[in-house]
Amino acid sequence: MIEIRLLGRIEARRDGVLLAIGGRRQQALLAHLALAAGRVVTADRLIEELWAGEPPDGAQATIRSYVSRLRTILGDEAPISGRAGGYAIELLPDAVDAGRFARLAGEGREALARGAPRLASERLRAGLALWQGPALAGIAEDGELRVAAERLEGLRLAAREDRLEAELAIGEAAGLVDELEGLVVDHPYRERLWRHLMLALYRAGRQADALATYRRAWERLRDDLGLEPGDELRGLEAAIVRQEVPPATPSEAHENLPHATTTFVGRDAELTAIERHLAAARLVTLTGIGGVGKTRLALEASRRTAAVWTDGPWFVDLSVLAEPELVPREVAGALGIVEQSDESVVDRLAAHFRPVDSLLVLDNCEHVRAACADLAQRLLAAAPGLRILTTSREPLGVAGEVDVAVQPLGTPAAHDDVAAIRASDAVRLFLARANDARPGIGTDPATLEAIATIARDLDGLPLAIELAAARVKAFSIAQIADRIGDRFRFLVSWRRLAPDRHRTLREAMDWSYDLLDDGERGLLRGLSIFAGGFTIEAAGAVCAGDADTTDRLGRLVDASLVIAEERSGAMRYRLLETVRQYAAGRLDEAGGNEAVRAAHVTWYLQLAEATEPELTGDRQAEALAGLEIEHDNLRSTLAHLDAAGDDARRLRLATSLSRFWYVRGYLAESRRWLERSIDGVSDAPPLLRRRALTAASAVALLQGDYAAGVGFSERSLAAATETGDQRLIANGLSNLGAITLAAGDRGRARQLLEEAVALARTVDDERITALAINNLGDLALTEGEYERARPLFEESLALLRQRGDTANIARSLFNLGAVEMMLGSTEAAAGRFGESVGLGRETGDKEDLAWCLLGVAGVAARRAEGSRAAALLGAAEALLEAIGASFKPFERHLHDDTAARAEALTGAAGFLTDRMLGAASSLDAAIAEALEVVRGVAPPAR
Repeated sequence: MIEIRLLGRIEARRDGVLLAIGGRRQQALLAHLALAAGRVVTADRLIEELWAGEPPDGAQATIRSYVSRLRTILGDEAPISGRAGGYAIELLPDAVDAGRFARLAGEGREALARGAPRLASERLRAGLALWQGPALAGIAEDGELRVAAERLEGLRLAAREDRLEAELAIGEAAGLVDELEGLVVDHPYRERLWRHLMLALYRAGRQADALATYRRAWERLRDDLGLEPGDELRGLEAAIVRQEVPPATPSEAHENLPHATTTFVGRDAELTAIERHLAAARLVTLTGIGGVGKTRLALEASRRTAAVWTDGPWFVDLSVLAEPELVPREVAGALGIVEQSDESVVDRLAAHFRPVDSLLVLDNCEHVRAACADLAQRLLAAAPGLRILTTSREPLGVAGEVDVAVQPLGTPAAHDDVAAIRASDAVRLFLARANDARPGIGTDPATLEAIATIARDLDGLPLAIELAAARVKAFSIAQIADRIGDRFRFLVSWRRLAPDRHRTLREAMDWSYDLLDDGERGLLRGLSIFAGGFTIEAAGAVCAGDADTTDRLGRLVDASLVIAEERSGAMRYRLLETVRQYAAGRLDEAGGNEAVRAAHVTWYLQLAEATEPELTGDRQAEALAGLEIEHDNLRSTLAHLDAAGDDARRLRLATSLSRFWYVRGYLAESRRWLERSIDGVSDAPPLLRRRALTAASAVALLQGDYAAGVGFSERSLAAATETGDQRLIANGLSNLGAITLAAGDRGRARQLLEEAVALARTVDDERITALAINNLGDLALTEGEYERARPLFEESLALLRQRGDTANIARSLFNLGAVEMMLGSTEAAAGRFGESVGLGRETGDKEDLAWCLLGVAGVAARRAEGSRAAALLGAAEALLEAIGASFKPFERHLHDDTAARAEALTGAAGFLTDRMLGAASSLDAAIAEALEVVRGVAPPAR
């Protein structure tokens, strides 16, 4: 849930986590939109306010940029729409702390006026606790925000006055004196505070001090304003002199409303109607079919009107009763009223309610309707201040009863647009409960339309919608929509409550396990073999699944033994570690570990080998992401093969994963497994040895271990020669030339790379040819021969684009950007780097992203944006350090040149600070900053 804080520093939080909003203007934009939540704030007004009447050129574009950034930060939970020449933010009720404060302060003021000081104190303290400093701190120096801040501060002071009055009424005078002394100093012309202080002193036994305080107030008002104290202050002074001040005699306020565990959605019109009926009538009954939401509506109405009642509201759940004659006793028990032998329970209840204003909520009356009607008649006749709110499938039939028919929630029409769908109470309820079951569910148009269909098919009935939403733990939205036709079978909750069996964790797990059937137990045991989650296909293959696997897995999800999560439209499952360990123990007991482990190894070795060819083609981003998701299972497989001494399959798996490890920055892990596997298999086929040695050489190059890299590369070239395949020989020459260049032997590198390019041009392999040409271009770049490097990189890029090799396209783009920058074409370089950053982010290629951040830092430095250059430099350095990589010769030159330029622009201290800030930023934040540089967006004001 998004929460906006204006009562202090401007903050936005999602589920309690602080979001990085940005600088002062970005904060001011958020404040303006949040203060007008749901209403349009024009762009012209925002420009006027954010730049204090002196907007720069291009202010409209900058506002759009600020709004775009804010949309990205807040996401779909607080959508910002552009309409009517401005912008509006949609927020849930209570999402803005200023709004919550105003509501709580109003409830407290109303409770105080009704003579319920304890309730007033509770509400007012809750509201005042939301303040974390001055309203709109840091952004309210002038303009409309200053006016808003002054208004909020005025409301804050009034709420403090109300709170102090409430606490004086409940006899807490002595503890308030110091606070009041400070307040009259800060606000010497507020007579109400002087009155509170006099009363606190008097009730604390300090009559003389109370009279002296009156004298101070009189003198201050006379000397500063030429005014006399008002009648109320003078009257209190006279009462103190005569010692006729009444003691504190608070009426005790009580309530027993159950605390809600989920958010309340919609029903604004019904709540307004119920409040109106309770003000005018003494018995209100909410009627409707089961599952329409009567109980929740009654509780929310009671909670919202709680400040009205001096005693209450009191909630009594009658669903557990089987005998109607027990209704009065159940009510008495809820209120803590002890039954007396000489007085009936009903008479005791009547005596309790007679002197107070109170609300009694009787829930689930339908099966004891006559007894509820009789009790309501007798209590209402005896207690004039009592109101009764009941829920039942039909009215009680008592004279004067108001029947409020609770209807299903409104649903979207078949052709409503996205905004209308999102505004529907039925859709809002589905989304709220779905996010409870699986946070982060999407709200794209297609998903919203599917939810609208579900809501319509379920007639807007809240219980059915909540049950359907709960199924997102195991099913996609589309799958749920497909199954609504069989709703009485599909919309089922299998949750079981057995609290007396939860004495230990083992007993709790045993209880859950024993409730499963044999097939479900077997599946759960098998699932313990997975590390980091699994797909339904993997579960079926590894756990000896049959036609029942899908149903059994869904049952385990509903039993909370398996967690289901949707990623990119596909469901993925996992066990909590406690459950996994318990299930693994059960698997050992059943003796099935060896068979399940063997199936697990087979599945993941096949997955890695099938995916490897896709890591160099046009689907490599998707393939890399798939291996990332399965990385824990792949690691587990490697560890098992290692422990089992299965060197041959370990080498196959490590080699298949080597490119994934390289691109995603798992260099140390890759190096460790490759070396261990290469050394463990002396008779591996030359093709496999070549692949493994090539991968090890690439890792060593990136790590800066050139001696080892040259050794691996020479062995790889020998294995390629052994195969006789000219493509592989050309690739071996190219790789050896690249690492020889990095090691500093440019003469040998030139010889190897020219031979590699010549041979590559004779073979029919675009990728090998492109990489050899790129490496030759890298030699020219390193030697400063930029005009010679450019056509080589352009030719390499063209070949790679034909193949769709995303990661290497990104690298070629970086190289071309570097050439453009070194030749003085800074803007052309920015364009190359920008495209490369996008591709690197798509594949998750951390090495390329690091070089691109470095390149964009160079662009920023050449544009005299020293702070940005230093920050991006720090981010690039941090990323390289995180993956264990080192600078290659040209990149080291570019780094040093950029650092010198940035330091000259910012000064030594500023450069160090900005560089450290960049290093501490997230990769996403660094990428976003780099893309702003590429787009030419000016840095934010500091």
